[in-house]
Amino acid sequence: MTRLARDPGFVSRVNTWNIDIDRSLNPLIPAPRWHLVPTPIAHFLGYRDGPVRPLGNVVWAFWSMLGVFCGVALVASVSERVPSFQSRDTPAIIGSFGAAAVIQFCAIESPFAQPRNAFISQMFACLIGVGISKLFALNANAESYLSLGGALACGLTTVAMLLTNTIHPPAGATALLAVTNSETSQLGWFLFPVMILGITLMQVAALIINNIPARYPLYWWTPQPLFRPRHDVEGYQKKGFDEPSQCEDEDSVADMPQRLVIQKGKVQVPDRVFVSPEERSMLDKISERM
Repeated sequence: MTRLARDPGFVSRVNTWNIDIDRSLNPLIPAPRWHLVPTPIAHFLGYRDGPVRPLGNVVWAFWSMLGVFCGVALVASVSERVPSFQSRDTPAIIGSFGAAAVIQFCAIESPFAQPRNAFISQMFACLIGVGISKLFALNANAESYLSLGGALACGLTTVAMLLTNTIHPPAGATALLAVTNSETSQLGWFLFPVMILGITLMQVAALIINNIPARYPLYWWTPQPLFRPRHDVEGYQKKGFDEPSQCEDEDSVADMPQRLVIQKGKVQVPDRVFVSPEERSMLDKISERM
């Protein structure tokens, strides 16, 4: 097996089965210009001009609890007051939002929690889940096969998320509920606006609460470099940066090497690396000995 893995021909054949949608999309998507946005607004959109101080798990547990509570309560409260939702007996909240809240307030550095994954994955779940629900409804004995329909919807949603780099586990629950849960399946295609509203409200809560103690999101579209117009590059150079990647931005996650730097009297930890207070203390002691 090792010999085959080292065979260039074998590697080439394996790579032909890999689909990277970002390779085609990223050159077409402009890089964000958070440096042009007023600082208070940019702060709550995830922009930082320096590293974020790590938090201990006790403090983070408090903010996670607050975020999950506010996020779920906001979605449920607003949904209950939408007239079109009331006329269709829409559930106050779709069950998958519970899992989404945990990810978006507890694991904010995970790719699963970033806005692109949270939104696009749920759209795939709605499309596939409702589509299969409608298809199974054509059979008079459909109720006997709902579990299989739910499994199929969940499986196909997983494939869609994997091929588009938008994995978000709660979307699997949405696809499953769209087929097997009576309250959700009766919504039909109206599940789209229900989910869009819920996702938007959850994102708003995450942007406000997560950016108080930490930084969210790490990126809006992808951690990979995005297209940057020439005049943007010139603007960064006027500010004293040789390259755009020297300025903290969405694509700097990929542009800048993720290195832990220890110098005499100074320790630099990448934003995406969590360091506990005990570990930080150890790093400071190493820095003092240099």
